[in-house]
Amino acid sequence: FGDKWIENIVMNIPLQNVQFHEGTVAVIKRRLISLLDVNSSNNEIVCNGIFDTNSGLTTINDIVNELEQAKTVIIDTSHFKGATELLIGSLISTEVLARYQMYKRQNTLHQKPVISIVIEEAPRVIGKEVLEKGQNIFGTIAREGRKFNVGLCAITQLPSLIPREILANMNTKIILGIEMAAERLAVIESSAQDLSQDNRNIASLDKGEALITSNFARFATPIKADLFEEYAEKDIDKGKQEKLNFSGINM
Repeated sequence: FGDKWIENIVMNIPLQNVQFHEGTVAVIKRRLISLLDVNSSNNEIVCNGIFDTNSGLTTINDIVNELEQAKTVIIDTSHFKGATELLIGSLISTEVLARYQMYKRQNTLHQKPVISIVIEEAPRVIGKEVLEKGQNIFGTIAREGRKFNVGLCAITQLPSLIPREILANMNTKIILGIEMAAERLAVIESSAQDLSQDNRNIASLDKGEALITSNFARFATPIKADLFEEYAEKDIDKGKQEKLNFSGINM
């Protein structure tokens, strides 16, 4: 099948000189149809979602090119199914790491900006249960990404679901208020500094308050982050005052 293997499986085109159990091929077909939101009709692939057989051929490259120019790229996957959302993230992350590994071999990595990949609900991709089924690109970046200037910013309310090995490899942690003792313990045990005396302090952190622990700091640092709306209120009001009036002349 070569590069057309997805299309051929969805369209039930038989393999030449190779035999697979029909049930195996049928399972793969069902998963592809569900994951990619495609089906076949009149010997053609019908694309119902974001994946297409013709358009979007350069989308991944375009995104990574923007990242290499030190730009921020936000991908809204909130309307997609969980599996589709993770597939999109995996495609982009794989391309990012592959390029930076190539730059490392070419000794040009120092010319490239550091790329940080931010994922919400991190246990979906680097949780213990997920990684027990097999490694994925996010786990690889968490363990080895720093060698290639690729970082992973994992956001979660349940750090205990992430293996300690991966938590420990994340050098910098921004710890917000955590009420559950098991979750506090997971963060404390994997932090760069000794936070054993800060258990209750972490539990009592208020909105906007956080504790930063990192290999790049000698001690854990408490911070207070302003609410963006309040911080930008003056600029917003100033923009409203400077807004031009194009209402015309009343007669």
